[in-house]
Amino acid sequence: MINLKFLKNVNIIIYIYILFFLFLLSYTFYQSEIIHQSKQFQYYFKYYLIFFTGFIFWIITLFLSKKKKILVIYFLTTIIFLLYFFETVRFYEVEIKNSNFYKYFIKEEKINETFEETKLDVIKRLKLKDNIDAVPSVFPKSLIKYGDSLENDILPLAGVSNLTTVFCKEGPEYAVYKSDKYGFNNPNSVWESGKIDYLLIGDSFVHGACVNQNEDFASQFRLLTNQNSVNLGMVDNGPLLELASLKEYSLDNKLSSVLWFYFERNDLNDLKIEKNNSILKRYLEENFSQNLKSKQIEIDKKLKNFIEIAEKNFKENNFLYKKSNDKFLPFKKIIRLQIVRDKTSLDRGLNFGIDKTFEQILRIANNFVDRKGGRLYFVYLPDKERYSSANIKNENYLKRSEVLEIIKKLDIPIIDIHKDFFLKEKDPLDYFAYRIYGHFSAKGYHEISKVILEKLNEK
Repeated sequence: MINLKFLKNVNIIIYIYILFFLFLLSYTFYQSEIIHQSKQFQYYFKYYLIFFTGFIFWIITLFLSKKKKILVIYFLTTIIFLLYFFETVRFYEVEIKNSNFYKYFIKEEKINETFEETKLDVIKRLKLKDNIDAVPSVFPKSLIKYGDSLENDILPLAGVSNLTTVFCKEGPEYAVYKSDKYGFNNPNSVWESGKIDYLLIGDSFVHGACVNQNEDFASQFRLLTNQNSVNLGMVDNGPLLELASLKEYSLDNKLSSVLWFYFERNDLNDLKIEKNNSILKRYLEENFSQNLKSKQIEIDKKLKNFIEIAEKNFKENNFLYKKSNDKFLPFKKIIRLQIVRDKTSLDRGLNFGIDKTFEQILRIANNFVDRKGGRLYFVYLPDKERYSSANIKNENYLKRSEVLEIIKKLDIPIIDIHKDFFLKEKDPLDYFAYRIYGHFSAKGYHEISKVILEKLNEK
């Protein structure tokens, strides 16, 4: 029999839980009905359901025997403790890794040869053992977020040029590639021809996360067609960065097919951040250009300086920790279980509509490509979570139907990877890295490339 002195008056604890869930219900009502004026009820419904269920559960618990009350309190309090323990550890993961205790622990792990290499470890190994000059991948989004620490006269749209680049990892090893003369994941030979048969615009999927060089979409296009394909993808790129890349790096080339890869999970959210950058906003102007092709020496210098600052701050693959002015922000995020909610997809679904700038960007891109004699295609990439939930056929999930309607209105041909590929497969997750990561496996990139090329031949 459980005998816990601090649980003698179990009803007090139960009343605390009842008041807690009543508070959460009230707060949900405040957010849903007052702040968002009932426009986000679909998002808040799950929280109504969770908190109302908790409220009723604890009222029912009041009528149980004392022994059962103690068991319920003990069990659920333990679960809550474990959730907050996980949240706290994940939130302070970087600080923990930089602590003396962790470094000592990792040192012991290295002795036992079970230590998992970090990005910096790979770079050091390449430099010391293989005599290869290597750098971590740097993304435009990082410069946008932390650009106030650097000079703001120029915004690079790719990484350091002509260097071995340690990219990302979704599996046992990091993806590594040799960047081209502009810092993209291409061989330099793609720039020798004045004509680009396939120009690929997008985020990490186009960049090639996280497969080996020559396994990304552009490489697959070159393999399957023996035609010139150029990869302008970078991790975390959103629509405005993609428009900027299109304008900057195709000015001197004749275009044929331009493929705009849209990732349903985060492209619209990325646009919210990009719109706040003064340089990026200017790409909505017809003739604006930073003339980046002629400034690669300056770009490389700026990026190497950025990497140096980042290494001093983190010694890891994060970029420039920027403290918030809100000293209570960490506590607020932890108390709300922000990481747990994100991992369980609870904290997704707020729908604020689609920013009008999205349609404007696609219209500008379409006109730009048309003037250069090419044709723009919109490639719709679905999120992995679509195939591990009830959302597989939900046309409203992540604004899918709204986005496609905009593209149809602009008369841009659509290649729908969800409809044209994944819905036809018995096991969609088989094409994602190790079935658990968000990007495609090498097999996925290859098979989807074949589908894209087939659809291009039909249009």
